[in-house]
Amino acid sequence: MFFKLPWFGKTQKAEYHDTQVLELDFLVDEFHQAMADIKDPVRTRLQSALASCLTPKDLWFMRSKLFELISKHHCESVATVRLSRLDQKLRFFMTHHPDYSSDELPTGPMALMH
Repeated sequence: MFFKLPWFGKTQKAEYHDTQVLELDFLVDEFHQAMADIKDPVRTRLQSALASCLTPKDLWFMRSKLFELISKHHCESVATVRLSRLDQKLRFFMTHHPDYSSDELPTGPMALMH
């Protein structure tokens, strides 16, 4: 007589919810993942600057430094791909978080002000 034990054959599948993106720490983790394979002193400075970011707007302004770092060690297409993923998470955060408005982020490329 063969019977199934309840713990055999049942593996819990990892569930990914969009709600985990609603924490600012997950956005900072995306920054760290985007530059994880780069060994450069600029990376260390960028990581310390990320620790002091308190709002998504602060993170938005760090994007250009991240783009420069990635394009310096890889190429611009790799930097564009990595930042597009980061931008998607940032936009999702801004549109779904109750404390922030999506109007707070700039919509176009950043312009230098003199």
